Amino acid sequence: MAGDQSLSTDLETTQPPVLAGGQSWRLATAGGDNNVRMWMIHPNIPSPAALAAASSDTTPHPPRTEYLATLARHTGVVNVVRFSPFGDMLASAGDDGNVLFWVRQDLSRNHFGQTPFSVSNLDGVHDKECWRVRLMTRTTPLELYDLAWSPDADFVAAGGTDFSVRLLRVSDGTVIREISDHQHYVQGIAWDPLHQYLATQSSDRFMHVYERQKEQDSSSIDMRIVSRNTRSDMQSRSVSEALSSVDAAAPAPAPAFSNVCTSAAASDAQLPPIDVPECSTCSQHAPSSISSDQAQKLYGDDRCTSFFRRLDFSPDGALLVTPTGQFYPLSATEAGSKNTPMSNAVYIYGRANLCRANVPIAALPGHKTTTIAVRFSPILYRLRSSSCSTSKSMPSTAQLSKGVSEAHTSSDTPRPTSMFGLPYRMIYAVATQESVWVYDTQQAGPLCCFSNLHYASFTDLAWSPDGQSLMMSSSDGYCSLAVFDYHELGRPYQYSDQPSLTRTPSRTSGFVAPIPSFEPAPVKLPASSTPSKDAEPKKKRRVALTYEGPLSSSQ
Repeated sequence: MAGDQSLSTDLETTQPPVLAGGQSWRLATAGGDNNVRMWMIHPNIPSPAALAAASSDTTPHPPRTEYLATLARHTGVVNVVRFSPFGDMLASAGDDGNVLFWVRQDLSRNHFGQTPFSVSNLDGVHDKECWRVRLMTRTTPLELYDLAWSPDADFVAAGGTDFSVRLLRVSDGTVIREISDHQHYVQGIAWDPLHQYLATQSSDRFMHVYERQKEQDSSSIDMRIVSRNTRSDMQSRSVSEALSSVDAAAPAPAPAFSNVCTSAAASDAQLPPIDVPECSTCSQHAPSSISSDQAQKLYGDDRCTSFFRRLDFSPDGALLVTPTGQFYPLSATEAGSKNTPMSNAVYIYGRANLCRANVPIAALPGHKTTTIAVRFSPILYRLRSSSCSTSKSMPSTAQLSKGVSEAHTSSDTPRPTSMFGLPYRMIYAVATQESVWVYDTQQAGPLCCFSNLHYASFTDLAWSPDGQSLMMSSSDGYCSLAVFDYHELGRPYQYSDQPSLTRTPSRTSGFVAPIPSFEPAPVKLPASSTPSKDAEPKKKRRVALTYEGPLSSSQ
């Protein structure tokens, strides 16, 4: 997948199996050559039944990629590509300020002057698929850095260098809302899978959270800002201290994914057991519990990262993880020192804390370089019973805020514990400039790390729908694929509670705005005068030839 800069990557959410015995996924990449390219990823992960039936000397096929098509309509660098939640449409945006919506079409139907070779810039490589632009929206004359789909695939939020976030209606491409609360580039956008919150992160060192309001019209959407996060007001403590000082508590109930929350009180049953006071509309102006000299900025400025701060919600909507964090320890021994060492980190917010400002519930520091992107796996996993000794396996650098309680049971019936008290594990990847770390929500320590893979900084991450493959893109023009074996990351949680298997119904299914057609209108020919049956047919006129004499010769 070599080329110019590879700035974004995304895997299709729904794709039927292509090869027997394994899944194959369609991958979209974008970069500095102004094109979007489609690939077919074949992880070739043999199932346990296939391995048991195969002979001992049989080795599985290695993962491979297959080129499909080149999508060339952008006039500038393409910074982001995202498949819709249903996988039937692709959205791309870049430096030309346009948001393009792509759909597949029959390969045999080409537009006038277009051939399978004319749309490709790979020295005449034949395209195996044909993609066309369903809709193009001129969002802004400046660059666009990131975009996100709504869970029902009815809206798209896009932001860039004009300090604004615009909400687009997918049916007709209309900009229905413009949010201009940031003071610098908008570099990351994430949509709550429960369709209640929208989070944006900017290089002005702020992370904003917006709450969706009730709309009278199903074809529109309204957002209201509920928190502005920029300063650290949490009192940190290590994980081992939290485990030793917390009392026994009952495990948290499993979230109900089918119901969309409309208020903070209605979503308490879906949250981790976090002791948080009730939120108010003006909670972002509440006084801090820490003095101003101890409060530190949560995020780095525009010198930390050039383009992206890609945050992400967990698949159940209970957590929000944000990159480009700067962590300053506030322990008892370091609180009085002015030269407190800074560590690159990611900050984790609980759903009950989203309407309050500057209260992350945990931080994962210790990264050597700036964190750039976060991406959750869409699969929930069972808790590991071997991680009961959490205090021994977690590094002391991981910090929890006060009020985060752990799920413990009595000593007679020991059960696995979780850092957030959830009855399942969620896996997420964190990309820094030089490495990619894989974490889970059961422990604070990482599961694995990928480093020394590329010559330039990482730019984006993408998980396959089954959670077995992780795609990593870099600005050096290459992408890396990490494939996990079955049950290597854990055993899946009960399928009835998997959020990736529950689709959010579209609210605008009955509203479909007409899309202007680019085909020429048919030309109406004048009606031909046909004679009636009663009229006599006209006779042909014969002309008699007359002899005039021989041709006169030229004089």
